[in-house]
Amino acid sequence: LEELKRDNFAARGQQHQNSESYWKAESNTWDLVERLYKLRAQALAEAQDDDMSDGDSGQERATTTDYVVVQELMGRSKVLAEYVEVKRWLEETAGEFQAVETRKGYLFYTRRMIAGSGAKDTRIVTEADPDAPSRQRRELAAEDGEYSAGLVRTLYEYVRRGCVNNAIDLCVESDEAWRAATLKGSLIWRDPVLDPSDIPGTRPPHTAGNINRALWKNACAALAGDEANDAYERALYAALSGRVDEVALVCDGWDDHLWAHVNALIETHIDRAIADSTLLYTPAQTAAMGHAPSRYAPARDLSHVLDALASHDSPALRHAAAEPFRRLQSAVIVDSFPAYLAEFAQHIGADAELLRVVVHIALLLRRLGFALPPDAVATVLDAYVDLLVSENRDLVAVY
Repeated sequence: LEELKRDNFAARGQQHQNSESYWKAESNTWDLVERLYKLRAQALAEAQDDDMSDGDSGQERATTTDYVVVQELMGRSKVLAEYVEVKRWLEETAGEFQAVETRKGYLFYTRRMIAGSGAKDTRIVTEADPDAPSRQRRELAAEDGEYSAGLVRTLYEYVRRGCVNNAIDLCVESDEAWRAATLKGSLIWRDPVLDPSDIPGTRPPHTAGNINRALWKNACAALAGDEANDAYERALYAALSGRVDEVALVCDGWDDHLWAHVNALIETHIDRAIADSTLLYTPAQTAAMGHAPSRYAPARDLSHVLDALASHDSPALRHAAAEPFRRLQSAVIVDSFPAYLAEFAQHIGADAELLRVVVHIALLLRRLGFALPPDAVATVLDAYVDLLVSENRDLVAVY
Protein backbone atom coordinates (compact mmCIF):
# COMPACT_ATOMS: atom_id res chain seq x y z
CA LEU A 1 0.00 0.00 0.00
CA GLU A 2 2.79 2.43 0.89
CA GLU A 3 4.58 1.61 -2.38
CA LEU A 4 1.42 2.38 -4.32
CA LYS A 5 1.00 5.69 -2.49
CA ARG A 6 4.59 6.66 -3.33
CA ASP A 7 4.21 5.67 -6.95
CA ASN A 8 3.24 9.16 -8.11
CA PHE A 9 4.26 8.51 -11.72
CA ALA A 10 2.13 5.40 -12.21
CA ALA A 11 -0.92 5.66 -14.40
CA ARG A 12 -3.91 6.14 -12.13
CA GLY A 13 -6.06 3.67 -13.98
CA GLN A 14 -8.82 1.48 -12.64
CA GLN A 15 -6.44 -1.41 -12.00
CA HIS A 16 -4.15 0.82 -9.92
CA GLN A 17 -7.09 2.17 -7.93
CA ASN A 18 -8.46 -1.32 -7.28
CA SER A 19 -5.05 -2.52 -6.12
CA GLU A 20 -4.64 0.42 -3.75
CA SER A 21 -8.17 -0.07 -2.41
CA TYR A 22 -7.52 -3.76 -1.79
CA TRP A 23 -4.25 -3.27 0.10
CA LYS A 24 -5.80 -0.53 2.19
CA ALA A 25 -8.66 -2.86 3.12
CA GLU A 26 -6.28 -5.67 4.09
CA SER A 27 -3.97 -3.31 5.99
CA ASN A 28 -6.93 -1.94 7.96
CA THR A 29 -8.17 -5.46 8.70
CA TRP A 30 -4.85 -6.58 10.18
CA ASP A 31 -4.73 -3.37 12.21
CA LEU A 32 -8.17 -4.19 13.63
CA VAL A 33 -7.18 -7.80 14.38
CA GLU A 34 -4.08 -6.66 16.25
CA ARG A 35 -5.96 -4.10 18.33
CA LEU A 36 -8.85 -6.30 19.41
CA TYR A 37 -7.09 -9.63 19.85
CA LYS A 38 -4.36 -8.03 21.90
CA LEU A 39 -7.12 -7.08 24.36
CA ARG A 40 -8.81 -10.48 24.07
CA ALA A 41 -5.57 -12.41 24.50
CA GLN A 42 -4.88 -10.44 27.66
CA ALA A 43 -8.38 -11.18 28.96
CA LEU A 44 -7.97 -14.86 28.04
CA ALA A 45 -4.68 -15.06 29.94
CA GLU A 46 -6.22 -13.37 32.98
CA ALA A 47 -9.18 -15.74 32.95
CA GLN A 48 -6.93 -18.79 32.72
CA ASP A 49 -4.37 -17.65 35.30
CA ASP A 50 -6.49 -15.83 37.85
CA ASP A 51 -10.08 -16.87 37.07
CA MET A 52 -10.92 -13.16 36.84
CA SER A 53 -14.38 -11.92 35.87
CA ASP A 54 -15.64 -8.73 34.25
CA GLY A 55 -16.99 -7.53 37.62
CA ASP A 56 -15.32 -4.84 39.68
CA SER A 57 -13.25 -6.62 42.31
CA GLY A 58 -12.09 -3.42 43.94
CA GLN A 59 -13.80 -1.16 46.40
CA GLU A 60 -15.50 2.05 45.30
CA ARG A 61 -13.42 5.10 46.06
CA ALA A 62 -15.02 7.44 48.54
CA THR A 63 -13.42 10.50 46.95
CA THR A 64 -13.52 10.59 43.18
CA THR A 65 -13.75 12.71 40.03
CA ASP A 66 -15.33 12.01 36.64
CA TYR A 67 -11.88 11.14 35.24
CA VAL A 68 -11.30 8.51 37.94
CA VAL A 69 -14.75 7.03 37.30
CA VAL A 70 -14.06 6.74 33.56
CA GLN A 71 -10.57 5.26 34.01
CA GLU A 72 -11.85 2.63 36.43
CA LEU A 73 -14.71 1.84 34.04
CA MET A 74 -12.22 1.33 31.20
CA GLY A 75 -10.16 -0.96 33.38
CA ARG A 76 -12.97 -3.29 34.39
CA SER A 77 -15.19 -3.27 31.29
CA LYS A 78 -13.74 -5.42 28.52
CA VAL A 79 -16.65 -4.46 26.26
CA LEU A 80 -16.01 -0.74 26.61
CA ALA A 81 -12.26 -1.23 26.09
CA GLU A 82 -13.05 -2.91 22.76
CA TYR A 83 -15.47 -0.15 21.78
CA VAL A 84 -12.73 2.40 22.39
CA GLU A 85 -10.27 0.44 20.23
CA VAL A 86 -12.83 0.13 17.41
CA LYS A 87 -13.42 3.89 17.59
CA ARG A 88 -9.68 4.60 17.46
CA TRP A 89 -9.33 2.21 14.54
CA LEU A 90 -12.07 3.99 12.61
CA GLU A 91 -10.49 7.37 13.39
CA GLU A 92 -6.93 6.42 12.46
CA THR A 93 -7.92 4.66 9.22
CA ALA A 94 -10.20 7.47 8.01
CA GLY A 95 -9.29 8.98 4.65
CA GLU A 96 -7.50 12.27 4.17
CA PHE A 97 -9.37 15.56 3.87
CA GLN A 98 -8.54 19.14 2.92
CA ALA A 99 -8.49 21.33 6.03
CA VAL A 100 -9.48 24.98 5.79
CA GLU A 101 -6.67 27.50 6.19
CA THR A 102 -6.44 29.59 9.33
CA ARG A 103 -7.69 33.15 8.99
CA LYS A 104 -7.06 35.97 11.42
CA GLY A 105 -9.72 38.55 12.14
CA TYR A 106 -12.98 37.36 13.61
CA LEU A 107 -15.87 38.01 11.17
CA PHE A 108 -13.78 40.66 9.45
CA TYR A 109 -16.14 41.37 6.55
CA THR A 110 -19.29 41.22 8.66
CA ARG A 111 -17.89 43.68 11.22
CA ARG A 112 -16.83 46.00 8.40
CA MET A 113 -20.36 45.96 6.95
CA ILE A 114 -21.88 46.63 10.39
CA ALA A 115 -19.52 49.51 11.00
CA GLY A 116 -19.91 50.96 7.50
CA SER A 117 -22.18 53.90 6.70
CA GLY A 118 -24.88 54.13 4.07
CA ALA A 119 -27.47 51.57 3.08
CA LYS A 120 -27.64 48.43 5.14
CA ASP A 121 -28.26 44.93 3.79
CA THR A 122 -31.24 43.66 5.75
CA ARG A 123 -30.08 40.09 5.27
CA ILE A 124 -26.86 40.69 7.24
CA VAL A 125 -26.66 40.55 11.03
CA THR A 126 -26.42 43.87 12.85
CA GLU A 127 -24.29 42.50 15.68
CA ALA A 128 -21.11 40.44 15.52
CA ASP A 129 -21.34 38.13 18.52
CA PRO A 130 -21.29 34.35 17.84
CA ASP A 131 -25.02 33.93 18.51
CA ALA A 132 -26.16 36.76 16.24
CA PRO A 133 -27.02 34.63 13.15
CA SER A 134 -29.23 32.23 15.12
CA ARG A 135 -30.71 34.94 17.33
CA GLN A 136 -31.51 37.39 14.53
CA ARG A 137 -32.11 34.74 11.87
CA ARG A 138 -29.84 36.66 9.55
CA GLU A 139 -26.67 35.87 7.61
CA LEU A 140 -23.01 36.74 7.90
CA ALA A 141 -21.24 38.59 5.10
CA ALA A 142 -20.71 36.22 2.16
CA GLU A 143 -16.93 35.90 2.73
CA ASP A 144 -17.38 35.17 6.43
CA GLY A 145 -20.22 32.75 5.80
CA GLU A 146 -18.12 30.81 3.32
CA TYR A 147 -15.16 30.64 5.70
CA SER A 148 -17.38 29.67 8.64
CA ALA A 149 -18.85 26.79 6.65
CA GLY A 150 -15.38 25.55 5.74
CA LEU A 151 -14.21 25.95 9.32
CA VAL A 152 -16.99 23.91 10.96
CA ARG A 153 -16.58 21.17 8.35
CA THR A 154 -12.86 21.01 9.12
CA LEU A 155 -13.59 20.91 12.85
CA TYR A 156 -15.99 18.02 12.31
CA GLU A 157 -13.44 16.13 10.18
CA TYR A 158 -10.83 16.58 12.92
CA VAL A 159 -13.24 15.21 15.55
CA ARG A 160 -14.16 12.34 13.21
CA ARG A 161 -10.46 11.44 13.18
CA GLY A 162 -10.02 11.74 16.93
CA CYS A 163 -8.08 15.00 16.67
CA VAL A 164 -10.06 17.24 19.03
CA ASN A 165 -6.90 19.12 20.04
CA ASN A 166 -6.26 20.00 16.37
CA ALA A 167 -9.80 21.37 16.17
CA ILE A 168 -9.29 23.46 19.31
CA ASP A 169 -5.97 24.82 18.01
CA LEU A 170 -7.55 25.76 14.67
CA CYS A 171 -10.27 27.73 16.46
CA VAL A 172 -7.72 29.66 18.52
CA GLU A 173 -5.50 30.34 15.50
CA SER A 174 -8.54 31.61 13.56
CA ASP A 175 -9.51 34.07 16.32
CA GLU A 176 -12.50 31.99 17.42
CA ALA A 177 -11.40 31.19 20.96
CA TRP A 178 -15.04 31.14 22.04
CA ARG A 179 -15.61 28.13 19.77
CA ALA A 180 -12.49 26.45 21.15
CA ALA A 181 -14.04 26.80 24.60
CA THR A 182 -17.23 25.08 23.43
CA LEU A 183 -15.17 22.15 22.13
CA LYS A 184 -13.27 21.86 25.40
CA GLY A 185 -16.56 21.21 27.14
CA SER A 186 -16.16 17.57 26.05
CA LEU A 187 -13.15 17.00 28.31
CA ILE A 188 -13.70 14.85 31.40
CA TRP A 189 -13.29 16.72 34.69
CA ARG A 190 -10.29 15.81 36.82
CA ASP A 191 -8.45 17.27 39.81
CA PRO A 192 -4.77 16.39 40.52
CA VAL A 193 -5.41 16.78 44.25
CA LEU A 194 -8.16 14.15 44.17
CA ASP A 195 -6.86 11.80 41.46
CA PRO A 196 -5.14 8.81 43.10
CA SER A 197 -1.55 8.10 42.12
CA ASP A 198 -2.40 4.78 40.45
CA ILE A 199 -4.70 6.36 37.86
CA PRO A 200 -3.04 6.30 34.38
CA GLY A 201 -2.30 9.42 32.36
CA THR A 202 -0.29 12.57 32.86
CA ARG A 203 -1.35 14.48 35.94
CA PRO A 204 -2.33 18.07 35.09
CA PRO A 205 -0.92 20.89 37.24
CA HIS A 206 -4.44 22.11 37.98
CA THR A 207 -8.06 21.09 37.59
CA ALA A 208 -9.04 20.35 34.00
CA GLY A 209 -12.10 19.34 32.02
CA ASN A 210 -15.76 20.15 32.44
CA ILE A 211 -17.32 19.67 35.88
CA ASN A 212 -20.79 20.11 34.34
CA ARG A 213 -20.32 17.94 31.26
CA ALA A 214 -23.92 16.69 31.34
CA LEU A 215 -25.23 20.25 31.12
CA TRP A 216 -22.80 20.99 28.27
CA LYS A 217 -24.01 17.89 26.39
CA ASN A 218 -27.61 19.10 26.66
CA ALA A 219 -26.59 22.46 25.20
CA CYS A 220 -24.82 20.61 22.36
CA ALA A 221 -27.97 18.61 21.71
CA ALA A 222 -30.01 21.82 21.50
CA LEU A 223 -27.53 23.32 19.02
CA ALA A 224 -27.37 20.12 16.96
CA GLY A 225 -31.15 19.89 16.82
CA ASP A 226 -31.56 23.40 15.39
CA GLU A 227 -32.12 22.87 11.65
CA ALA A 228 -31.21 26.51 10.97
CA ASN A 229 -27.57 25.74 11.79
CA ASP A 230 -24.99 24.48 9.31
CA ALA A 231 -25.15 20.70 8.79
CA TYR A 232 -21.52 20.18 9.78
CA GLU A 233 -21.85 22.41 12.83
CA ARG A 234 -24.78 20.29 13.95
CA ALA A 235 -22.79 17.12 13.27
CA LEU A 236 -19.78 18.50 15.15
CA TYR A 237 -21.62 19.10 18.41
CA ALA A 238 -23.73 15.96 17.98
CA ALA A 239 -20.55 13.89 17.70
CA LEU A 240 -18.96 15.52 20.73
CA SER A 241 -22.06 14.87 22.83
CA GLY A 242 -22.70 11.32 21.63
CA ARG A 243 -25.76 11.85 19.41
CA VAL A 244 -26.24 9.93 16.17
CA ASP A 245 -29.05 11.81 14.37
CA GLU A 246 -27.13 14.83 13.14
CA VAL A 247 -23.88 12.93 12.53
CA ALA A 248 -25.74 10.53 10.26
CA LEU A 249 -26.74 13.47 8.04
CA VAL A 250 -23.11 13.98 6.93
CA CYS A 251 -21.94 10.35 6.97
CA ASP A 252 -20.62 9.17 3.60
CA GLY A 253 -19.99 5.47 4.11
CA TRP A 254 -19.99 2.37 6.30
CA ASP A 255 -17.02 3.55 8.35
CA ASP A 256 -18.62 6.91 9.14
CA HIS A 257 -21.92 5.40 10.23
CA LEU A 258 -20.19 2.78 12.38
CA TRP A 259 -18.05 5.50 14.00
CA ALA A 260 -21.14 7.57 14.83
CA HIS A 261 -22.76 4.62 16.59
CA VAL A 262 -19.71 3.38 18.47
CA ASN A 263 -19.04 6.96 19.59
CA ALA A 264 -22.59 7.16 20.95
CA LEU A 265 -22.22 3.79 22.69
CA ILE A 266 -19.06 4.93 24.45
CA GLU A 267 -20.66 8.18 25.57
CA THR A 268 -23.68 6.26 26.89
CA HIS A 269 -21.43 4.01 28.99
CA ILE A 270 -19.50 7.01 30.34
CA ASP A 271 -22.65 8.99 31.18
CA ARG A 272 -24.19 6.04 32.98
CA ALA A 273 -21.02 5.39 35.01
CA ILE A 274 -20.71 9.03 36.09
CA ALA A 275 -24.41 9.26 36.97
CA ASP A 276 -24.19 6.10 39.10
CA SER A 277 -21.01 7.11 40.97
CA THR A 278 -20.60 8.95 44.25
CA LEU A 279 -19.06 12.33 43.47
CA LEU A 280 -17.97 15.26 45.62
CA TYR A 281 -20.38 17.69 44.02
CA THR A 282 -23.89 17.95 42.62
CA PRO A 283 -23.82 18.55 38.85
CA ALA A 284 -26.01 21.28 37.38
CA GLN A 285 -29.54 20.13 36.59
CA THR A 286 -30.38 19.41 32.95
CA ALA A 287 -34.03 18.35 33.15
CA ALA A 288 -35.38 21.74 32.07
CA MET A 289 -33.30 22.06 28.87
CA GLY A 290 -36.16 20.79 26.70
CA HIS A 291 -34.09 19.81 23.64
CA ALA A 292 -35.40 17.27 21.16
CA PRO A 293 -34.54 13.69 22.10
CA SER A 294 -32.54 11.61 19.65
CA ARG A 295 -34.61 9.84 17.00
CA TYR A 296 -32.14 6.95 17.01
CA ALA A 297 -32.81 4.59 19.90
CA PRO A 298 -29.52 3.76 21.67
CA ALA A 299 -28.01 0.63 20.16
CA ARG A 300 -27.70 -2.34 22.50
CA ASP A 301 -24.26 -3.25 21.21
CA LEU A 302 -22.10 -3.22 18.08
CA SER A 303 -23.64 -6.45 16.81
CA HIS A 304 -26.99 -4.64 16.68
CA VAL A 305 -25.36 -1.69 14.88
CA LEU A 306 -23.67 -3.85 12.25
CA ASP A 307 -26.90 -5.78 11.60
CA ALA A 308 -28.68 -2.45 11.11
CA LEU A 309 -26.06 -1.28 8.61
CA ALA A 310 -26.31 -4.56 6.70
CA SER A 311 -30.09 -4.06 6.32
CA HIS A 312 -30.01 -0.26 5.95
CA ASP A 313 -32.45 1.59 3.70
CA SER A 314 -29.50 2.88 1.66
CA PRO A 315 -28.45 0.46 -1.13
CA ALA A 316 -24.92 1.89 -0.99
CA LEU A 317 -24.61 1.10 2.73
CA ARG A 318 -26.00 -2.40 2.26
CA HIS A 319 -23.53 -2.99 -0.56
CA ALA A 320 -20.63 -1.70 1.56
CA ALA A 321 -21.62 -3.93 4.49
CA ALA A 322 -21.65 -6.95 2.17
CA GLU A 323 -18.11 -6.36 0.85
CA PRO A 324 -15.80 -9.30 1.75
CA PHE A 325 -13.45 -7.35 3.98
CA ARG A 326 -16.32 -5.52 5.68
CA ARG A 327 -17.91 -8.87 6.57
CA LEU A 328 -14.58 -10.11 7.92
CA GLN A 329 -14.03 -6.88 9.88
CA SER A 330 -17.56 -7.12 11.31
CA ALA A 331 -16.87 -10.67 12.50
CA VAL A 332 -13.66 -9.52 14.19
CA ILE A 333 -15.41 -6.57 15.84
CA VAL A 334 -18.23 -8.63 17.39
CA ASP A 335 -15.90 -11.56 18.21
CA SER A 336 -17.73 -14.00 15.94
CA PHE A 337 -14.76 -15.11 13.81
CA PRO A 338 -15.34 -18.84 14.58
CA ALA A 339 -18.85 -18.64 13.09
CA TYR A 340 -17.52 -16.58 10.16
CA LEU A 341 -14.78 -19.17 9.56
CA ALA A 342 -17.27 -22.04 9.57
CA GLU A 343 -19.43 -20.29 6.98
CA PHE A 344 -16.41 -19.27 4.91
CA ALA A 345 -15.18 -22.88 4.85
CA GLN A 346 -18.49 -24.00 3.34
CA HIS A 347 -18.41 -21.38 0.58
CA ILE A 348 -14.78 -20.85 -0.38
CA GLY A 349 -14.87 -18.72 -3.50
CA ALA A 350 -12.33 -17.70 -6.09
CA ASP A 351 -10.91 -14.80 -4.04
CA ALA A 352 -7.41 -16.14 -3.39
CA GLU A 353 -6.29 -13.04 -1.50
CA LEU A 354 -9.21 -13.19 0.95
CA LEU A 355 -8.52 -16.91 1.47
CA ARG A 356 -4.90 -16.08 2.34
CA VAL A 357 -6.00 -13.49 4.92
CA VAL A 358 -8.63 -15.76 6.53
CA VAL A 359 -6.16 -18.65 6.77
CA HIS A 360 -3.54 -16.53 8.49
CA ILE A 361 -6.03 -15.00 10.93
CA ALA A 362 -7.15 -18.54 11.81
CA LEU A 363 -3.56 -19.71 12.33
CA LEU A 364 -2.81 -16.65 14.46
CA LEU A 365 -5.85 -17.08 16.70
CA ARG A 366 -5.20 -20.81 17.09
CA ARG A 367 -1.63 -20.06 18.16
CA LEU A 368 -2.91 -17.50 20.68
CA GLY A 369 -5.16 -20.12 22.24
CA PHE A 370 -8.57 -19.12 20.91
CA ALA A 371 -11.03 -21.90 20.16
CA LEU A 372 -11.84 -22.36 16.47
CA PRO A 373 -13.85 -25.11 14.71
CA PRO A 374 -11.10 -27.62 13.72
CA ASP A 375 -12.93 -28.88 10.61
CA ALA A 376 -13.26 -25.32 9.28
CA VAL A 377 -9.56 -24.62 9.93
CA ALA A 378 -8.59 -27.83 8.13
CA THR A 379 -10.85 -27.01 5.17
CA VAL A 380 -9.51 -23.50 4.57
CA LEU A 381 -5.94 -24.66 5.14
CA ASP A 382 -6.38 -27.46 2.58
CA ALA A 383 -7.81 -24.95 0.10
CA TYR A 384 -4.86 -22.64 0.68
CA VAL A 385 -2.35 -25.48 0.19
CA ASP A 386 -4.07 -26.37 -3.09
CA LEU A 387 -3.67 -22.74 -4.12
CA LEU A 388 0.02 -22.80 -3.23
CA VAL A 389 0.52 -25.97 -5.25
CA SER A 390 -0.54 -24.08 -8.35
CA GLU A 391 1.04 -20.72 -7.54
CA ASN A 392 3.93 -21.03 -5.07
CA ARG A 393 5.21 -24.58 -4.49
CA ASP A 394 8.09 -23.38 -2.28
CA LEU A 395 5.59 -22.60 0.53
CA VAL A 396 3.58 -25.84 0.42
CA ALA A 397 5.67 -27.68 3.01
CA VAL A 398 5.41 -24.77 5.46
CA TYR A 399 1.62 -25.03 5.57
